[in-house]
Amino acid sequence: MAARKKFRVKVRVKVRNRLLRSGSTAAGIILCLALAVWLSGESLKASRRFIASRLTAFRPAAIVVDSPAPEAAASALELLSGQAGSPLTGARCRELAAKLKSRHPALASARITRNFFTRKAAVHVTVEPVVTPLLLNGTTAYLGETGRFMRENLSGPQAPVFTTEVRGPAGPAPALVKFLREVNSFSGQFPARPVKLECELKDPACTFTLADSTRVLWGGFEFTRIKVLRLTEVLKDASAKNDGPLRVDLRSFNEGKIFVSAFR
Repeated sequence: MAARKKFRVKVRVKVRNRLLRSGSTAAGIILCLALAVWLSGESLKASRRFIASRLTAFRPAAIVVDSPAPEAAASALELLSGQAGSPLTGARCRELAAKLKSRHPALASARITRNFFTRKAAVHVTVEPVVTPLLLNGTTAYLGETGRFMRENLSGPQAPVFTTEVRGPAGPAPALVKFLREVNSFSGQFPARPVKLECELKDPACTFTLADSTRVLWGGFEFTRIKVLRLTEVLKDASAKNDGPLRVDLRSFNEGKIFVSAFR
């Protein structure tokens, strides 16, 4: 058998040079793209580090307090003054705001903001209005408009229509807030001025003492205006027959029953 002939493929010089140039160009493009990706990544990391350092390195040049209550404003300045020389981060702002609310439970809200252009830190607080001061289980407290019992009053001096004493759980009592507002609006229609309100929150059950020493077992928080009108009618009739102070029982009012007796 005859031996096979071997053939070698020869590439012409021009073609070979063109192929080499194309390969070099492609490799260069790939290298440039890889370098661009790496540089952009490093640039992004650097910018993130710069922004993070600016945020964490915020040190206020001035402190502004927006508060209607001088007590809360003084506490806010004290808290932030203790921050001098230390970075004021977002987390630290939230922590200081929480401390401020812990010091002053009568605050409805508290927050601290930072202005990176003016380098100012601002404290913004709002106060929960007080409906009335009262005695809660024998201790002075303040009833807020949300029904919260608070140990301080940041709303300013109060001049309640009558003294209020409350017994029972110290949890929120929004129904009491509504009742007190209704009673205050109708206080001028009572047969005699109410001077004291005693309330059991658990039932609830209330008792009024009027300026003429009349004792009114009021019952619950419902039928406020109608009870005031009927009380006036009943006392007008009963006073004509009795000289001394009276005791009026309205606890069965929803059943149409009112009991009147001499108060001893």
